[in-house]
Amino acid sequence: MSPDEQAIVAIVRSATRRARLLAIAEGITVGIAAAAGSRVAGLVAAIAYVAWRWQDSRRRSIVAAAERRHPELRNLLITWNEISEGTLAVTPSARERVMAKAASRATSIDLARTVPATRLVRVVLVAAVAWSVVGLATWRRSSATRRGTVAASKQAPAEPLRLTATIQPPAYTGLAATTSTDPTQIDAVQGSALAIALDSAAANVAVEQNGTAASLVRDGDGRFTGRLTLTRTGYIVITAGDISRTIPVVVSPDRLPSVRVTVPGRDLVYAGGNPRISFDARATDDYGLRSLALHYTKVSGSGEQFEFKEGEIPLTLTRASAREWQGGAARSLDELDLKEGDMLVYRAVAADERPGDGSASSDAFFIEISKLGVAAGDAFTLPEEESRYALSQQMLIIKTERLHQRRAAMAAEELADAALNLAVEQRMIRAEFVFMLGGEVQDEEVEAEQSTELQEGRLRNRGQRDLRAATTAMSQAEKLLTGTNTAEALVAERAAVTALQRAFARDRYILRAFASRASLDPARRLTGDLKDASGWARTRAPAPENRRAAQLQDVMAGLGAFLRDGASLGPARAAVLARQALAVDPESVALRRAATELQRLASTWATTTADARRRTVDAAAADVAAEAARVLADPPIQAAAPALAGPFADALRAAPVPGASSPLRRPSGASTTPRPEGAR
Repeated sequence: MSPDEQAIVAIVRSATRRARLLAIAEGITVGIAAAAGSRVAGLVAAIAYVAWRWQDSRRRSIVAAAERRHPELRNLLITWNEISEGTLAVTPSARERVMAKAASRATSIDLARTVPATRLVRVVLVAAVAWSVVGLATWRRSSATRRGTVAASKQAPAEPLRLTATIQPPAYTGLAATTSTDPTQIDAVQGSALAIALDSAAANVAVEQNGTAASLVRDGDGRFTGRLTLTRTGYIVITAGDISRTIPVVVSPDRLPSVRVTVPGRDLVYAGGNPRISFDARATDDYGLRSLALHYTKVSGSGEQFEFKEGEIPLTLTRASAREWQGGAARSLDELDLKEGDMLVYRAVAADERPGDGSASSDAFFIEISKLGVAAGDAFTLPEEESRYALSQQMLIIKTERLHQRRAAMAAEELADAALNLAVEQRMIRAEFVFMLGGEVQDEEVEAEQSTELQEGRLRNRGQRDLRAATTAMSQAEKLLTGTNTAEALVAERAAVTALQRAFARDRYILRAFASRASLDPARRLTGDLKDASGWARTRAPAPENRRAAQLQDVMAGLGAFLRDGASLGPARAAVLARQALAVDPESVALRRAATELQRLASTWATTTADARRRTVDAAAADVAAEAARVLADPPIQAAAPALAGPFADALRAAPVPGASSPLRRPSGASTTPRPEGAR
């Protein structure tokens, strides 16, 4: 090992030791924080945390962290690591140059920046908060015990609220209504109606649902009644005079049906003949299905003169239950009216019993009549290479319309992925038409004015201008699809089709345009003025404010004050804390549990001893602290180093290694994409 490499190894080892010491210190601190609730939990938490953080002390992680913290290294450490591990084959001279440069720049590495102690400081703060709560509870135990009896006698018993909640699920689910008295939590299906009946002597009673307040009215029996619609997980707060009650509401969404085509379940291409094709589709739903059918789009034509025909193939249904259906059908090519060059795109569509559009589609498959097929009646899946350039602007519009209809029921990541795929297809279509133009045109108006055509005299050639407008609209559609703006993308896609139809009209003659090219003057190379040139370093954007963490800290502060002055604050403060905890995130199980315990304490304040109150608040504080620790936790350092890229890597791939066969090179003309058997 050369002296340069020994120097680099010494620096990396120092950073590794620092990372491991910090991981151990953080693990001990996490164990101390968890020991506030249980010693066993503290031991388990410390071991688990150290095991999790130990992965950040590996050499690849340390090298990647040093490169991020010191941009001036310019990827030298990562290159050194790859050469040392043998994953990057280089010549001896190149190895020596890399080692020398890496060693000279590695002396500027600041271990405190490479492996910062910021995480340790945060963990210490969380542990301090946890033990502060425990210390306050211990300090108040003796005084609260002595004053508990006196405070309970002075506290006037609050008049209890007797609440009757009736949940009526949507009619299409077939579920029966349920009634509960004084529920601690309400569980319902999305769209259920909640009927509230309250016995109270108060003059006015109000109910708040997820921040929206309304008043209950007194019926003929003297009870306050109201009706709410449950659409999402949240909470309701009922206030009668000086008494309030917070109840978590957990709403289960009605999922769309799950649909799939099992037969054929793949794309088919036929050379001809009249084979009979069997279709089989299956669908399931959580509450019940309403319909199951096979929808298709028949595509005839070529170029941009496509003709589309929508239709439906009825299925013979077999109902195993109201929630599970199976449908089958069989059609020949003649019955489907498919001829040479035609394509049939089909998919299964199922709808559940919910009102409105509760339909979902399976993956789409196609049947094409093409000479690429083999013998009549034999079919194969169309390879990607043969179908890459068969995309049509009209077909892209249909795909975008379907995505726009389904976007409300799709997750954000799924929607972005589907829109990005459509943007790639739009880019491929545009590339074909740019090729027809002969490349980009500097000034399309000047080019069109200079072009002429022979048709009923000398006319201005507007066809090329239409084609240019079409490619511009395609570019706009691609940008909008990349930003998941499907509505505006449809407008741009339709504008492109309109321009293409004008360009390909019979009375137009399209001239191939050749872009004017500017010649380069070699004498001007390296003659620029460098006096204003300067370096540049990327500035990290400031981290956004963590509003959720701030809200949880407010709840923790309120619980600490309640432990100190709970006897004087009384049940009203416990009810306020329950509402405050639940308003942070009704989806959190820990916060719902804390809110339920605090609300139960407020309802049974007069009959609860001081020790029982303290234990309830301690349990609620532990739940809130666990949620706060989860929110404040940082993600681990990425262990995988980025791949080497740039001119240096290109040169390595191009240059042969003496006496070895480089894994980075392959023979020219070799294909890396496997082709299916029988495909051309």
